[in-house]
Amino acid sequence: MLKMMVAALPLLLLSGCGGEAPRQEAAADEVPISFPAGEWEFTSTVEKLASSDKSTPAYARKVGSSETTKACIKDGKDLMAVIPTKGDTCAVSTSYTRNGRVNTAYTCKRPGKPGDLNPTANGNYTADSMEASVVTATLFAGDGDYELTEKVTGKRLGDCAG
Repeated sequence: MLKMMVAALPLLLLSGCGGEAPRQEAAADEVPISFPAGEWEFTSTVEKLASSDKSTPAYARKVGSSETTKACIKDGKDLMAVIPTKGDTCAVSTSYTRNGRVNTAYTCKRPGKPGDLNPTANGNYTADSMEASVVTATLFAGDGDYELTEKVTGKRLGDCAG
């Protein structure tokens, strides 16, 4: 009889707990290991623009201006889309997009402006959003060099079309 009471004690204690064990809800800000592929919309806001050679910066946007662009991101190396200057061609120097972190660097060329642009993006991402600071320094052969800081936010819109 004592053995049956000892065996039934855990069942009795569990029955007072309200039945079903509590379920953990999935976090809305879940962080995937790799950057989420899909159609993304990025908004870039110029926070700082300064000449680094005492000439007029060879950059059309002004401090406080924003620009929005969409891009199909298939891989974390595709994050050149966060650098919204149209016409620049860029190559990946370093690319780290894992576990919610973005740390990428590029070497870019601008048509008609000999020299390099060197943007870096540093920030965070979740399953459906991204926020980064993009800092660009230029090394042009002539005048127009600048240092630029932009805040870039992104939201995943869904799968890529086609």
